[in-house]
Amino acid sequence: MRVAIEDLHVAYAGRTVVAGAQLVAAEGEITGLVGPNGSGKSTLLRTVYRHLKPVAGRVLLAGTDIRELTPVQSARHIAALPQERGGDFELTVREVVAMGRNPYQRAFAGEGAADRDAVARALAEVGLAGYGGRRFTALSGGERQRALLARAFAQNPDVLVLDEPTNHLDVRHQVELLALLRDRRRTTLVSLHDLNAAASVCDRLHVLHAGTVVASGPPREVLTPELLAEVFGVRAAVVDHPLTGDPLIAFDHRMPVGSASLPCSADAVGIRGRTVG
Repeated sequence: MRVAIEDLHVAYAGRTVVAGAQLVAAEGEITGLVGPNGSGKSTLLRTVYRHLKPVAGRVLLAGTDIRELTPVQSARHIAALPQERGGDFELTVREVVAMGRNPYQRAFAGEGAADRDAVARALAEVGLAGYGGRRFTALSGGERQRALLARAFAQNPDVLVLDEPTNHLDVRHQVELLALLRDRRRTTLVSLHDLNAAASVCDRLHVLHAGTVVASGPPREVLTPELLAEVFGVRAAVVDHPLTGDPLIAFDHRMPVGSASLPCSADAVGIRGRTVG
């Protein structure tokens, strides 16, 4: 399913966090949100999975405003992995993953064969096939992250909304998770701090700065040295990855862009609303 965000304005704790954001997550593509801390990525994603209500604008799922859907209808279409993990579940790993099947179950009916198959498949996909009987609270941070991702997979959604899904994962599991997202080819809206991971896994990127989408397009066309300096305040070169051919950002860790030269707004850098590709 296609997700379209139209002129979205979101306020949080009395402060406007997202101001006029517009973007599209095309059907079957991985669409990335990147930007500095505080740029509005998580707030935008919370609005997509209905944790927050916009002040203005709307989120469309296959042309329908998500606010017109019931919670169950929404949960059958959209699964989320938020940053707020709720990590104190006194449940087994399998019970946590099985929560993803709730939108498909009638009250008091219990789980059926389809539910059990979906849970087992999701656990296997994230490398936790033998962990079902363990306590969720006994898992490491990375294992909890994978269990919660399995819960989203078990939900069998049309759209995945993932907020920093590689947090707490070691390099191997980061690579495996990103490969899994590519293989599933569900419509995916994902925020990532790791720009090289975003360049590798995403079909399209939207760059947020001060709550506004300031650049959109394929990673190779969006992640330029100029944008990296203007939005992220870093000096970098963009080259071809020697193994994959994807864009590879080589940061100059010895010479960050001076804070005095950083733009104070998207208008100041002349990139507001730029779309490429």
